[in-house]
Amino acid sequence: MKEQKSEWSKKYNNLTTQHSIDLDKKSPENFIDQIKLEYIGMYIPDNGIVLEVGAGSGRLLTRIGSKNNSLKLIGVDYIKNSSKLIKENIFSLNLNGTAICADAFHLPFKSNSVSVVLSGGLLEHFNETEIDNVVKEMVRVLNPHGLFYADIVPEKFSLCRPIILTKHGGYENNFSMDKWRKILTKNGLLIDRIFSGCIIPPNFYCWFRSGPQLDIVYNLKLWIKKMDNTFVSDTFGFLYYVFAFKVGV
Repeated sequence: MKEQKSEWSKKYNNLTTQHSIDLDKKSPENFIDQIKLEYIGMYIPDNGIVLEVGAGSGRLLTRIGSKNNSLKLIGVDYIKNSSKLIKENIFSLNLNGTAICADAFHLPFKSNSVSVVLSGGLLEHFNETEIDNVVKEMVRVLNPHGLFYADIVPEKFSLCRPIILTKHGGYENNFSMDKWRKILTKNGLLIDRIFSGCIIPPNFYCWFRSGPQLDIVYNLKLWIKKMDNTFVSDTFGFLYYVFAFKVGV
């Protein structure tokens, strides 16, 4: 865990305001976030607090807020420079929210205080004991019947990563969807949907930064999304989508 924190610290401590978010720019990150938002959008309430844990630059969080400025956004990350960047991105987009430098194991919020808790590419970086502790914290701060969303990038073969290089982002677990279902259920969540998805080209984040090749992927967005939640995405998909609700008290 210590080594993994060092890896992410190196990445985000080098970020500056030059890495501010442009939600309209064509990029691999925005392409994937657009698909995520199309799924998440049907679950997001009209008002309330949306908390992203392990928010990075706050890319997904700010995209959600840009669709509804009645929502209060809170981004949490344990790297100071990351939380600073989230604040700057929220401010630059004139959104309602803030960011806090805090650990996912000890979220500085009251129990039953947020409407939505979400994470993107976070939970796969923990072992099962750590996941239990993180998820329990996420569920603790969530209102009864509140939305829990996660996208999880497991250590598995996919079209995007035919060769898995886990050292790039630290440890990744290889838990199956059934395993995730059991973990989340035992920690107080009622699963609405969990499915595989995101069949994207090999080395998508490096080889498709811009140009005609990225345009082609954007043009294939509908087809890519149609392949989600199929046996094809079970094999070639890059991630798992999880939608769940806190069991009511």
